[in-house]
Amino acid sequence: MQTRKEYSIQFVSLGLGEHKFEFTVTDKFFENLDYSEIKQGNILVKVNLIRQSQMMILEFDITGTVNVLCDLCATEFDMPISGTYKLIVKLSGDDINDKDDDIIIVGAQEHQLDLSQYIYEYVSLSLPIKRIHPLDAKGKPTCNKEMLKKVQKFLTKEEKKDTTDPRWNDLKNIKLN
Repeated sequence: MQTRKEYSIQFVSLGLGEHKFEFTVTDKFFENLDYSEIKQGNILVKVNLIRQSQMMILEFDITGTVNVLCDLCATEFDMPISGTYKLIVKLSGDDINDKDDDIIIVGAQEHQLDLSQYIYEYVSLSLPIKRIHPLDAKGKPTCNKEMLKKVQKFLTKEEKKDTTDPRWNDLKNIKLN
């Protein structure tokens, strides 16, 4: 991913303490990402940066919507997402660019921190595993009914049956007091 100035923080000029930043992520952000399943979105990313002498703690708060395909009817819809994530940045005197999942180390020559890759990863992590249209007021899915009929037509007989793993049936007999 190329460096983007609009998603970078110039941390060298920040004093010790807490600093707040806001980034707006729109369709333009996802345009240049060939590998992304997300192509459209409207997301607000709030970053609370706590600057200490040898490290920074970044707390990300992500809210918004992304356009995804429904797993049931294969039509696009806007899915709301939200999530909070933490990233620790250690400031090193060495020119180390070692990365860990939640801790990154930046060298002394670095003056800014590009957050675009982390924003993309956190947005992707905010997506649920199963993506289906939301339920209406009656509790029924708001999927495209025509597409559901077409999908149903191509299902095999085994797929149409409600095939529940028999091992789960024993759990129904557990009584919780």
